[in-house]
Amino acid sequence: MVQLAEDRKVWLYCSSLSFSQAHYILRKVVGTAKALDLLTDIADIVTIIAVDSRTVNDALRSSFTDFEDALQYFAAKSEAEAASLASESAIEAIITRDPEGFAAGALPVFTPPAALAQLGS
Repeated sequence: MVQLAEDRKVWLYCSSLSFSQAHYILRKVVGTAKALDLLTDIADIVTIIAVDSRTVNDALRSSFTDFEDALQYFAAKSEAEAASLASESAIEAIITRDPEGFAAGALPVFTPPAALAQLGS
């Protein structure tokens, strides 16, 4: 997926929440400086989407069983709606290692291997 994004064959989106979580984990494994370098590289190839008050409120009121997944889903949904209103390319699916966590959502959900297979077809 990263190579496809670098080649501009797909557009990847990542919530701001993911950067915080990734930094927390990465800094313990590789140190703060390297963690920031890695996240900077990722930020160069993804569009970062906000987790704002609407996202939090939608997640709190949703039927999602996992609050973190709900935050990710509603951030993506909000971005997709905004892009649609602006007649721009919108988020078409969520790619995750935990597709079951997104069962309450309406956007298609793929594991990374399934997303690559879908793109290949």
